[in-house]
Amino acid sequence: MLQSIRDRAQGWFAWVIVALISVPFALWGIQEYLGVGAQPVIASINGQDIKEREFENTYHRFRANLREQLGDAYRADLFDEARLREDVLQSMVRDRLISQAADRMGLRISDSQVRGAIAGIPVFQTSGQFDPAAYKRVLRQLGYSEQEFQEQIRQSLLIEQVTSAVTNSELITQHELNELKRLRDQRREISYLLFPAADFITSEAASEDEIKAYYAANQSRFMLPERVRVDYLELKMSQLSESVTPDEEELRQFYEDRQEEYVTPEQRRASHILITIDGEGEAAENAARNRALKARKRIQDGEAFATIAKELSQDPGSAAQGGDLGFVEPGMMDLSFDKALFALAKGEVSEPVRTDFGFHLIKVTEVRKGSKESFEAVKDALQAAYSSSEAERQFFRYSERLVDLAFEHPDSLEPAAESLGLEITTSGWLSRADANKIPGGNRAISSAFSDDVLLEGNNSGLIEITPDHAMVLRVYAHEEAAARPLDQVRNEIISILAQQQAARLAEEKAQSLLPRLRQGESLEQLAKEAALKIEKARMVARGDSRLSPAIAQHLFSMPRPEGDATVFDGVALPNGDFVLIALHRVEDGSLDSMDEQALQSLKASEARAKGRDTFEFFVQLLKDTSEVVINKPQAQKYN
Repeated sequence: MLQSIRDRAQGWFAWVIVALISVPFALWGIQEYLGVGAQPVIASINGQDIKEREFENTYHRFRANLREQLGDAYRADLFDEARLREDVLQSMVRDRLISQAADRMGLRISDSQVRGAIAGIPVFQTSGQFDPAAYKRVLRQLGYSEQEFQEQIRQSLLIEQVTSAVTNSELITQHELNELKRLRDQRREISYLLFPAADFITSEAASEDEIKAYYAANQSRFMLPERVRVDYLELKMSQLSESVTPDEEELRQFYEDRQEEYVTPEQRRASHILITIDGEGEAAENAARNRALKARKRIQDGEAFATIAKELSQDPGSAAQGGDLGFVEPGMMDLSFDKALFALAKGEVSEPVRTDFGFHLIKVTEVRKGSKESFEAVKDALQAAYSSSEAERQFFRYSERLVDLAFEHPDSLEPAAESLGLEITTSGWLSRADANKIPGGNRAISSAFSDDVLLEGNNSGLIEITPDHAMVLRVYAHEEAAARPLDQVRNEIISILAQQQAARLAEEKAQSLLPRLRQGESLEQLAKEAALKIEKARMVARGDSRLSPAIAQHLFSMPRPEGDATVFDGVALPNGDFVLIALHRVEDGSLDSMDEQALQSLKASEARAKGRDTFEFFVQLLKDTSEVVINKPQAQKYN
């Protein structure tokens, strides 16, 4: 059906489609189609909605954060987008559940705590001090408004508060600690005899019937995977930026349009003393104002502002620092606070200033005058920014044009290549496991093997490799998955059958000797008789790197020897070798070997681990007792 619409989306048929589409537009309004109306709800948690725009913003910021953290190592194809979207959605649901639980517990985060947390984020600091300009610049880059970011920090602190309260509530008993140490640091004395499968390889070749039977039963081991070769067009922003050469007039207009980026507003370093209002009504407010006036009188009489702030201020975020709030620029604080601060001279202390938090005494300790960089001073930076901006604009314009042309001419990439001046590249043979052999990685492979591209023969949609690199592709050649002919894999099967037979013979030989060990003969006697090398007794811990993991796992599952007796058993190794194990004795770990500091560290570590388990149980309980609804039609986009 899709192909039919593509083929006939020309002439009179296209006008019929437009006419049909216009009917729902007239009935419901075009805003429903464009998303201007009510936003789709992705999930609802106890009646509290996560809407599409909120999810998309969170998801794209998460991807941007990943890109920032990984730097040059970031590749879009490293991550399965559907899985990543599902993880982000589940994380949002989890956070919403915890926030709701915090609200029911009556937990709150004050504005001063939010400010303190933001001021402590290194990316917002210059020379160790909070820098308002850096703060605004980074928020602009991340696409946050200040209010949005502050609310996110508030929610993060609230979630952290709940997490810490639950995680830190667990204790480790002495019995649990003893058992943990006993098992974790347990050591076992082992000696063993190795029967290499290679020693049991025979010259007798497998019969033709055995070869055919193995081939018939294990054809999946000898499959050539389904393969395609694709033609593709790449669009890179870097190619476009090289062609952007603005003249002086364009640069000056660009400068005028972005003047705020080159203006540093006046900044003032402020200290304050906060006196909160205890109770309600005029009497409580007057009492707080009088306390503030008495504090101001002490300052006027010569006492240090910082000393009085440490003694009286009820702002937990700044009192210990003598009331220091760092540098503040217009618009960052409460309107009344802001107005008073920027009306003060350096060193001057304000009258009591009323805000929602109480009464403040404000002092300006340092002033940074505002400045504006001239056009000439930033011309080189403007050139780079203009080129980047124009290349980005062209990239999105070209991307839209590429999508249109690929759709309008679904059976060829040549019209798009000619129109946009791009070259068609043809790949080598690609299986579903060959994501590293093509730009676009897993996304390109998924698209190449999709029904629309592979079966219907259409061009793909736009594949985003990175935000500045995209592609479209079409299948050039296709080969179905098929079993390699028996003649091609005959020698491989003969080798496999020989290895399997050798492993069986090695195990049979070892197992035949096991009763003799249990009847009192020693490994040394058997090793001499079989001309094999014995690994002599030594004590090993659970994670001993000298032991094969298969031997170590089996050794620590064997029963503890009674008295001076030795316990014997055997285990097959993944490579076909077989081992006879002698377990001589067991030494349990003990807390007696630990000093007090190490003991307390272990206790704290295990309490945290137990606390994390308790927190996961707490979150699961919230899910089980809450109404969490994932909107099915929308969820299909994200699952």
